[in-house]
Amino acid sequence: MAGWTPDDSNLNTTCPFCTRPFVPLLSIEIQDFQQPPSSSESPQSRAERGPVLSDRSQCLALDEAEPEPGIPPSLCNGCTDSSAPRGPAPRSELVTFAYLSPLVLRKELESLLENEGSDFLAQPELVDSHPIIYWNLVWYFQRLGLPSNLLQLVPASQHLRPAPQAQAPEGPPVCVRLLWDVLTPDPDSCPPLYVLWRVHRNSAARPQSWRCPSSPFSLAFLEAVLSHVGLGEMHKAIALFLQTLAAEPSPLPLQRSVYREILFLMLAALGRDHVDIAAFDKKYKAAYAKVAGSLGKEELSRRRAQPPSSKAIDCRRSFGATLEC
Repeated sequence: MAGWTPDDSNLNTTCPFCTRPFVPLLSIEIQDFQQPPSSSESPQSRAERGPVLSDRSQCLALDEAEPEPGIPPSLCNGCTDSSAPRGPAPRSELVTFAYLSPLVLRKELESLLENEGSDFLAQPELVDSHPIIYWNLVWYFQRLGLPSNLLQLVPASQHLRPAPQAQAPEGPPVCVRLLWDVLTPDPDSCPPLYVLWRVHRNSAARPQSWRCPSSPFSLAFLEAVLSHVGLGEMHKAIALFLQTLAAEPSPLPLQRSVYREILFLMLAALGRDHVDIAAFDKKYKAAYAKVAGSLGKEELSRRRAQPPSSKAIDCRRSFGATLEC
């Protein structure tokens, strides 16, 4: 968000590390618990292109990971464990579309209303013919906690099979979960620290999705990082992270910032209710200045250890921290 510009026609954001422009992506995983998967169905998404924006039908392969037998999927946003579906593994589909800034989304939404009328926002065709607008609306409404009828349109879209005859007239319940990352396998990168923590603690939702046998981040390393932060020694946690990466014969590319890795590890290990993000930011900024005294700010920036920018913090205050259940 901090890399967006006040231009309602610009889809680009800016990388906080290399400053290059790129189009960010919003990835969605759709799980259908109504019926078991069909062997005759194609694993590819069939999302059609709409007339408002181009390149909106880029598709991803189906997620191969399945929940463990007998363990229902975890839900949130008002859904309790008692409502979690049980039975066959869900049919899963992954799709990805351009992640729009609020200004771009507003312009596209206004164009859609002019062309289709306001009633179109209550029709299931919105999901299939204008998916980039639809899924960005879902993202913002969910992140801001705003009520809408958007989720009621999903069951009638092409992403789900027709509901069984015994289904309630109002359709099946739709639950949304906002995640920090798209947890798909990437052989060229190491999983986030919070994922490794859950793998080591046997609480990961899909540990089999990650294949990183040479990861330098052991359970002892993760516990040491948490201990340093808990003792008020944030600078030691940062230094340990950088030293561990530098000690690797062929260092893994770091796709996420050191700040993000440590913060999300704290949130996963202690729980969101036990982590004061504003206080964490102050401690990290002070620790960064201390470590920069020996390594230099340019070197820390190259290693992606700088704290978030003021624009990033302002965006988090406006839109709230991303939920993760």
